[in-house]
Amino acid sequence: MNDMLTSTPKRRPSLRELFATRGGMLLALLALLLGVTQWVVSHQEILRLQQDLAQRLGEADRLVKQNQSTSQQAAENTREAESRLSALETRFAESQNQQVELEALYQELSRNRDDWILAEVEQLVVIANQQLQLTGNVSSALSALQAADLRLQKINKPALVSLRQVLNQDMDRLRALPFVDTTGISIRLDNLATAVEALPLASDTRPVHSAETASTETGGMLSRMTHELTLELAKAVQIRHMDTPELPLLSPDQAFFLRENLRLRLMSARLGALSRNETSYRADLEAASLWMNRYFDRSAKGVRAALDTLHQLRDTPVDIALPDVNATLTAVRKARLPHEAGGGRR
Repeated sequence: MNDMLTSTPKRRPSLRELFATRGGMLLALLALLLGVTQWVVSHQEILRLQQDLAQRLGEADRLVKQNQSTSQQAAENTREAESRLSALETRFAESQNQQVELEALYQELSRNRDDWILAEVEQLVVIANQQLQLTGNVSSALSALQAADLRLQKINKPALVSLRQVLNQDMDRLRALPFVDTTGISIRLDNLATAVEALPLASDTRPVHSAETASTETGGMLSRMTHELTLELAKAVQIRHMDTPELPLLSPDQAFFLRENLRLRLMSARLGALSRNETSYRADLEAASLWMNRYFDRSAKGVRAALDTLHQLRDTPVDIALPDVNATLTAVRKARLPHEAGGGRR
């Protein structure tokens, strides 16, 4: 009890201390609020940064995939380009080989150019000689010799001057030959053979009797009897010129075969003209002219024109003496001898 009485009573805190304590609490509370606020703001910032990072990572992933696709396409294009480049290199190598071969061939041809030209000239002269000897075609033979002369102009060497002189002499001889128009003769004979079907025969013509007058028909009995008696006397007594041959009477079959045989004669004359067979040509024309004079009506305009054409063709020669070109052929072969000897040495 004394202790209780003697103990000092508790001192109440002062206002300063109270304010100091409350201020610390407020400061602590403010600090706590600031910390919480800072944590919330930091958390939101972290979330935003995470979302942004996730978005950027997704975009980066898309870009990576796109780059991978582009890389694959580029790799395929690169492989295709390499394949094409390899093919081009192969073709280029082949073309180089071909170019080398062509150059070698060209050099070989250049060395043998004169030999080739002389061989062509010889062949052309042989063709010209065959045209003259087999068909008599002067124009074709002359064309072949002119082509040979053009070949010789490409060589233009003094050693071939004599050859060209002989060649030009043969061409001058061919130009001096008379022209035989076998094509025109053939066309005229074809036209005659076509016109044979329309030419009138002499047996088709009949004498034209004058018409009886109406007064004779309507006359009396005595007039009719007198007229009939006169006609009978005229039939009984006839005067004929013996130097005029009687017109042959032909049946339809005979007329057909006559025209066909005449056409065959004209075709045979055409073949004779093309083959330069003067004997056969003239014999066929003579037979055709004889048949036409005997069996066809010479008073018809078509028959007269056909006879005139036959006479003109008969007077046209189809066989002329043709020269040969053996001199040119001998000169060509003589000019080829040194080249052939040189080739044998190589």
